[in-house]
Amino acid sequence: MLRYKLLSAAVSSFLLIGTMNVAYASSPVLQEKAFIIQPDIQGEVKAAYARSTVDRLNVRTKPNLTASIVEKIGKSKKYEVLDTQEEWVKIKLSDDSSGWVFHQYIEYEKAKPASAEVKPAGADSTETQPAAGTDTPQNQATVVNIVDVTNLRSGPGTEYDITGKAQPGETYPIVETEGDWYLVTLPDQSTAYVASWVVQTDFLSRNGIAIPPAITDAEFAPALYIYHTHNQESWKNIARNTKGTSVDDPEVNITLVGKHLSQLLQEKGIPALAGEEDITKRLKEENLNFSQSYKVSRKAVEKAMQEHPSLSYFFDIHRDANVPREKTTATIDGKSYARILFVIGTAHAGYEENKAFAEALNELLNEKYPGLSRGILTKSVHQGNGEYNQSLSPGSLLMEIGGTNNTLQESLHAAEAIADVFAEYYGSRNASAPDKQLAAVKATKRNA
Repeated sequence: MLRYKLLSAAVSSFLLIGTMNVAYASSPVLQEKAFIIQPDIQGEVKAAYARSTVDRLNVRTKPNLTASIVEKIGKSKKYEVLDTQEEWVKIKLSDDSSGWVFHQYIEYEKAKPASAEVKPAGADSTETQPAAGTDTPQNQATVVNIVDVTNLRSGPGTEYDITGKAQPGETYPIVETEGDWYLVTLPDQSTAYVASWVVQTDFLSRNGIAIPPAITDAEFAPALYIYHTHNQESWKNIARNTKGTSVDDPEVNITLVGKHLSQLLQEKGIPALAGEEDITKRLKEENLNFSQSYKVSRKAVEKAMQEHPSLSYFFDIHRDANVPREKTTATIDGKSYARILFVIGTAHAGYEENKAFAEALNELLNEKYPGLSRGILTKSVHQGNGEYNQSLSPGSLLMEIGGTNNTLQESLHAAEAIADVFAEYYGSRNASAPDKQLAAVKATKRNA
């Protein structure tokens, strides 16, 4: 039994909380969920009022993501619930008009609210605001937060002179972004550059994204380790780095899918651990080439194995490249999923065991989610890395979830399917263990 209590994650959309211009369907985020009063048998909510759980929640004219935004509300006020429709809640606004909000960013209350006032669009007294006269889009960061002693440089690169040191806890407004560097304003109104991979920004909070807290219980014995060799892989509709063939983002990327999968499995009683190693940051810090990503991620896996001897399974989760959307997307029971491709490296002696593991999960996927799997792809050393750290354990897999043309929401839906399938696989494997032990005891008695 696990010795901790896991905070569940709600899945919703960037478009619910930001005014992002996207090409595809909405992209959900992970948001720590407050206690919610559940609907009754007839599906009606037994609560009179609703409150937003994020700082900016879009109120729309109709219960869908393509409807116009009429207001933005914050956490401070409660609003009368007028109606519910599937995943949407209709609320009464302060001017007696009404609008629809997404249910997973709402907590319900029965208490009578104070007069409901609407936050002006973009207003947020708890966040550092851009300078007067500027209009910062929701999908851009406005400040950097220093988390460790950081070099301030005269230009956007490590070859430029160091002009000073930023200390942990300091915060600087962002003037502009240049590649992997931020130009920031210092207290004396001068400017300097800081590397994006050594700081944090307010991007997640500006978009209402709360990253699930890491599990720190010393008695936690994980069975599955989830990591990301290419941890900044993102999606075209939200990525902030789209130079050349790159579709990357330092904060909104494939790691959110891994965290979601970890939480889903933990909720099913399976001890899963989402790794925190930032491979991209490590490559830059050590001045290593991108081709050495698997060498760096292998060290992270080996470290996890040393710290947690209980680990038996290892998922390296990626997002595929610019594959046509029709090939990487499946619709099942009206829900859009990013399709899953299993990749097995054959450049090591034990690859057949990895392949058998992939085949077992692939079979379950085909049974429970027809059309979701893209199958199993074997790759030799002449077709890529060829090994993908899979020689470390027969329970190692690399999974490509969707491609650049999918969305975060579709990828999270895929994670839900993986959690469902792996839970069944894991349960069947562990359920048989006591029977095997009993059989061994009986055989020993017979031989005696």
